[in-house]
Formats: sequence, structure tokens, C-alpha cells
Amino acid sequence: MKSKKAFSLVEILIVIGIIAVILVFWGLTLSSKQKETRDLTRIRDMQIVRDGLQVVKNETGGYDRSYCQVGPVSNCAQNELSALPRYVTGIALLNDPSGATASCADLNACRAGNCNYAFTSVSVEDYEILFHIEKGTGSFTTPGCYAANPYGINKRN
Repeated sequence: MKSKKAFSLVEILIVIGIIAVILVFWGLTLSSKQKETRDLTRIRDMQIVRDGLQVVKNETGGYDRSYCQVGPVSNCAQNELSALPRYVTGIALLNDPSGATASCADLNACRAGNCNYAFTSVSVEDYEILFHIEKGTGSFTTPGCYAANPYGINKRN
């Protein structure tokens, strides 16, 4: 009797099934890590803008001297009077890393999902920037809408 040196159909299907499970698990892990990386980028971006706004206030006497208006943070670069671009390089390109086009200036859009960083108010003594966290990371563990202001970064309800 001759012995065949080949795999049976069942063996091939089992191997394909195992590979499929591994690929699905790897894809889910990768997706989770991408969300976490985007969240870290968002938090870093907000810290940079907060630091820049604090320098503007220290040098000019008020956050309003940044001449940023309600709307996308990146629009601050379009105003020639704005001092913020001197302290936040690349602010003209500062947008949500997911590529979201909805504005976080609309609180419902911020609560719903990814949206572009937006000022909701700017005054002499205060400002608020809304942005969305997808997964949560570090001390920002809960997904949702967050507000950056002179006092820190906090979840917005």
C-alpha cells in the first residue's frame, strides 16, 4: 500500500480557520491601538494649544488677544492679528487626527463622535476648546466629549 504525502481537505480548512482567527484578532488589536494613538495625539494637541494660549495671555493680558474666534482651532492662523501662531507652530494644520470634518463647536457633534477641534468661547480670562476622545487613554479613560480650558482638560457632559 502506497502512502500519500498530501494534506487532506479537513487539515487545510483547519489551518485556514486558525489563520483567519489570528488575522481577525490582530485587526481588532490594531484598530484599538490606532484609536489610542489618535487619543494621545488629541491630548498632546490640546496641551500645546493651552500652553500657547497661556503665553498669549501672559504677554498681552488676555486670551482674547489670540484673536481666535468660535469655530475650528486651525482658523486662528488665518487672522493676521493672532499671536497664537507664533507659539503654536503648525496651528493652521491642527485638526483632529481622524480626519473628521464635523466641528466640535456643535456639542452634539462632539458627543456623537470624532469631530474637529473647535473653540466654543474665547474671552479675556477664559476659553473653551471641545474635542472628542474615541477610546480613552492615560487619565482620560472615558470616551466622549472633552473641554480644554485654562483650568485643564475635563470630560464635558
